Amino acid sequence: MTAWPRLLGTYTVLLAAAGSLALGGCSGTKESMKQAGDKMGDAGQTAASGAAQTALAPAVNPVIDMLQEGRSEVEAGNLDKASATMAGFKPLWEKASPVIKPLAGDKFPAIENAANTLISTFSGGQPDAGPASAAISGLLGPLSSLMGS
Repeated sequence: MTAWPRLLGTYTVLLAAAGSLALGGCSGTKESMKQAGDKMGDAGQTAASGAAQTALAPAVNPVIDMLQEGRSEVEAGNLDKASATMAGFKPLWEKASPVIKPLAGDKFPAIENAANTLISTFSGGQPDAGPASAAISGLLGPLSSLMGS
């Protein structure tokens, strides 16, 4: 969040420079300002993206950790332990999803669908390894992508 005051300060300098150049009749001012504005827009977008990642991490990381643990247990052939681990997914998702939803934007419906598939896969007891692995991977992929990893 400390990037915003720097961005505002930079915009102020750019506006002052533009004003003095415009008054002086300097050619190329319009293009220079456009380029400066483009750079600032990129910086603002990067700052906003970083802020979203920071806000998402506390909600998404515990979910990803649980999914990775469940995947490891499935891969090791320990479906009883995987089922026990994934039994805690639904309450964790109920807490995490309201935070993830607004920050995920148009990606959220696919994420929510994958979460519902995971919940239904593990709700009937111990699933076979194939469906268990597919359900875990089906949510782990979009969440990891959302976090940029």
